[in-house]
Amino acid sequence: MALSKFNLFIGDILFNTLTGYAIKLESWEIEKLRKGVVPEHLKDIIEEGFSATDEDLDEEIEKFLRKPVLEPTLVLTYNCNFDCIYCFQKGFRKNISVSDKVTRGFVNYIRKNEKGRKVRVTYFGGEPILQLRKIEEISRELSDLKYSFSVVTNGSLLTRKIVERLIPLGLTHVQITLDGPKEVHDKRRFFVSGEGTFDVIVKNLKEIQDMVKVVLRINIDVKNLNEIGELLNELKMEGINRVRLDPHLVHSNVFRNEWWDFTISSKAEGDVMVKFWEIARKYGFEVPQDVLRLGLCVAYSSEDIVVDPEGNIYPCWAFTGNPLYVKGKLEEDGSVKVTNKSLWWKVKIEDKCRECPFLPLCMGGCKFLATINGDDCKREAYEKIVRSIRWVMG
Repeated sequence: MALSKFNLFIGDILFNTLTGYAIKLESWEIEKLRKGVVPEHLKDIIEEGFSATDEDLDEEIEKFLRKPVLEPTLVLTYNCNFDCIYCFQKGFRKNISVSDKVTRGFVNYIRKNEKGRKVRVTYFGGEPILQLRKIEEISRELSDLKYSFSVVTNGSLLTRKIVERLIPLGLTHVQITLDGPKEVHDKRRFFVSGEGTFDVIVKNLKEIQDMVKVVLRINIDVKNLNEIGELLNELKMEGINRVRLDPHLVHSNVFRNEWWDFTISSKAEGDVMVKFWEIARKYGFEVPQDVLRLGLCVAYSSEDIVVDPEGNIYPCWAFTGNPLYVKGKLEEDGSVKVTNKSLWWKVKIEDKCRECPFLPLCMGGCKFLATINGDDCKREAYEKIVRSIRWVMG
C-alpha cells in the first residue's frame, strides 16, 4: 500500500492535507510509516484516509471540483448602516438594493442548477439584514428544495427576534466581525453617524450564540495584532464562548491601499496564526477541527456564482461592486450571460506546486494575489500553522 504524498508527520500525529484525516500514533507506528511500512492493525485506517489513490493529481482535483452542494451568493444591497474605515466597497457603493428581476433570476438559477443537491445560499452586502424581507421571500420560494442559508452581517441588526424569524426559513450560520476590544473596534467599525458598534454587536452575540452557528471573523493587521488577547478576554467575561473564531490576516487590497499599508508580511503570517490560536486556547476558545481546511475558493467554481443587486456576477465576494471585475450577467430566466471570459478562472496547478504536501490546503493560492505579487505561495506559513493540529487532537 502506497502512502499519500499529502501525509504530514506532526509529532505523534499523522495528518493528511487532502482528506483532512488525522490520527494520533505510537512512536513505533510512526517510525514504520515513515519507512513506508504499514502495520497490519492500521491498514484499514491508512487505506481510507492516508494512502495514495490511483488517480493522478488532475483527476483528484476534478473530483474535488464536483461538489455535492450548490453554494451561490447574493449581494442583497450595497447600502450599509456602518462606515468601516477599510471597506473595500466604499469606492463603488451605490444606493441600490436587489430588484425583483434579479431575485427571480437568482431563484431560477438555483432551480436550473441544483439537480437534487443541497443548496446553501450566502446573503451578503452591504448589510444584508437591511433587506430582511428579501431573505424571507427567497427562502420561502426555495423551501421545497434541500435549502439552507447563511448571512454575512455586521451583527448590529441581528437581534434574537430576527434570528427567531429566520431559523424556520433555513438560517444555519452567521458571520459577524469584531476587530478588537471596544476601543479598537469602535475606531475601525462604526455607524454612519460615527458612533461605535462594539456594544450592540456584543449584546446580540450573547443572545444568539446558542441559537445559530456563529463565525466570529477578526481582521488582523499590525494595528490591532497586540489587542487580540484583550478582545478574547472581553468576550470570555461576557460569556461569549460558543462562537467559532475566524482570524483573517489582511492581504494587500489594490482598491484601498491607503489602509492596507498596515498588512502583516507574508513571512510573518505563520507565526501570527500560531500565536492567535495559542491566545484563543488560553481564553478557552476551541481550535476548530478543520482549522486548516480552506475549501475551494468560490472564484474557481463556475456554478457558485456571486451576484450583486444589479445582476452582475463577480469572481468572489472581494470584487463585488467593482465594475472592472464583472464577469457575467444573471438573466431573469436564471441563465448566465458571460461578459468577460478571462475572469471565469479555473484551477491551474503550477509544476512547482504538484509535489507540495500542502497543495490541497491552497489549491495553488489566490489567482488574483498571484497576478499582483507574481506568487501566492503560503508554504512557509502552512509549515508553522499545521502544527496547530496537535491542539485539535488533544
